[in-house]
Amino acid sequence: MFSQFFAQYILNQGLLAPSQVQEALEERRAVQVKLGVLAINQGYLTAEQVEEIHRLQQRIDKRFGEIALDEGYLSEEQLITLLDTQENDHLNFGQTLVDKGYMTLGQLENVLEEYKAESSLGQQSDISYSKEQIRAQLNIPQDDKKVELYYDYISLFLRAVVRFLDTSPLLSAITYEHDSNQWFVSQSMTGDITLHSSFTAEESVLLEIACRYSGEKICEMDELAIDSAGEFLNVTNGLFCINLSNMGLDLDLHPQRVTKGAAFGGTTNCAVAIDTDFGRINLVMAGD
Repeated sequence: MFSQFFAQYILNQGLLAPSQVQEALEERRAVQVKLGVLAINQGYLTAEQVEEIHRLQQRIDKRFGEIALDEGYLSEEQLITLLDTQENDHLNFGQTLVDKGYMTLGQLENVLEEYKAESSLGQQSDISYSKEQIRAQLNIPQDDKKVELYYDYISLFLRAVVRFLDTSPLLSAITYEHDSNQWFVSQSMTGDITLHSSFTAEESVLLEIACRYSGEKICEMDELAIDSAGEFLNVTNGLFCINLSNMGLDLDLHPQRVTKGAAFGGTTNCAVAIDTDFGRINLVMAGD
């Protein structure tokens, strides 16, 4: 999404506070129509076909439009029409910044020109961060043998946040610090390589993750909440393992764990903060 990358640029330049950027993103999203709804409105897809594509996205790390093409639900011409319609999303974001008084029209014009001059991403319509974008946001030591693996994983995790939690994530580097008041969701992947992935979050944030992923109204950290939060990480890691399998690397998933106050074992190789409209998710990774 153009607006997503532009928002990250504004945040990185220190032009607005994270809360202002996130608020503008969420208000912009209130008027953005998803591709599936656009396709139904155009008569290109039925609701059943849209739901099937959503189910496939839990097993295949591809965008909605890519799967629709692969399954023969949409033609390339139809997809282009839908994407062109959805692209007005970035105009909604810019207008929201002006409407809320966060920027004047002159300031918006200047920062748009600066952003486009510094980045080749101005016309990109992907829903995810690329490895190059993540590399520009973070400072993972390049001597780490798994640095490219971490970039791949962060990119996929952000896609999962967008697809399954329906929010606009903003990314920043952090130093991992154990907090006994936070919930800890973790899972290991072992085989040709080893990766331990986990995320921590306040209870209210974890509850919202569970609600959005399961589609159920969950009001307390009961068994359904714990299972749903763990399954979100499990599905994300399953997609990652599939991607690596396509590259000739075989990994096995260990059972996921969801506990409160647990600490990340071993040496933390990479930690990033992902800010959403419902709170912060701290993604923490390590390899052996």
